[in-house]
Amino acid sequence: MRYHLPLSCALLLSLSAQAQTTKEGYALHWSNTLTVVPDSLVNGTHKLPAHTITIFESNANTALDLWKADYKAISQGISGSKPTKAVGVMQTAVTPAPMVVLANSTTEKKAGAARLTVAFAKNDSVAVDEQEAAARLMLELAVKYNKAVVQTQIDAKKKSLEKATGKQESAQADAAKLDKKSAKANAELKKIKAKQGKVQGDNAKLSGEIAGLEKKFQLTNNPKDLEKLAKLRGKLTKGEAELAKLMSSEAKAQGSLNKIEGAKPDAAKAEAERTQTREEVQKDVEQLQRKLNDIR
Repeated sequence: MRYHLPLSCALLLSLSAQAQTTKEGYALHWSNTLTVVPDSLVNGTHKLPAHTITIFESNANTALDLWKADYKAISQGISGSKPTKAVGVMQTAVTPAPMVVLANSTTEKKAGAARLTVAFAKNDSVAVDEQEAAARLMLELAVKYNKAVVQTQIDAKKKSLEKATGKQESAQADAAKLDKKSAKANAELKKIKAKQGKVQGDNAKLSGEIAGLEKKFQLTNNPKDLEKLAKLRGKLTKGEAELAKLMSSEAKAQGSLNKIEGAKPDAAKAEAERTQTREEVQKDVEQLQRKLNDIR
């Protein structure tokens, strides 16, 4: 018989799991205990005492690569596989004499971790006497390699932070551009309306003068009044044409302003979303740094 969690409970568990990891799957907290486990390692026909450590959130290849990078610098050479062998190793933390150090790694998929097994030997068949010193060194390597894994996570997150910051700044710039365009469009609209008011006033004055002169001409029938009427009517015609042009400009400016204002909500939303994303990535970086500091 199958049992199903209630939806609310399942969702709560899912959110809880998400809160413990980044979107890449990096654990945000260090809750592991580092130990050195006595083990053995087969080298051809010889079985040597060895020590195994766990490197969390890793795999066999990464674990072995970390070991190789360390031992390349303190050996005469590294070769082979299963086990990989470093010869002429000078590591006084274990012994002052040159050593043969052998390593093998495996992946624990369910645990999401790697096991690194290392044997310290005088030669291919005889282990060094200083096994306690070797165990202490392995614990140091466990700390070092686990820190290296988390540092890689931090570096990757910092790159994500750079991208998120860039996107946030871009969104902020887009919003600022819209504000600038809006201010410019409003100023232009105000200027057009001011001109409209002046032209309307001038036209009203001309209309009044024309009406008065028309009455006067009806009484006097003076050709000079008729000439004045013609000039005033010409000015009014120009004024009305100018007013029509200004009204067209006003409609165009208002349309542009409406378009700008219409784009503002989406720009504000994009800015808010990208700011939130950057803040979330920043929090991940800070938490991963705390996680790194907790490894000991």
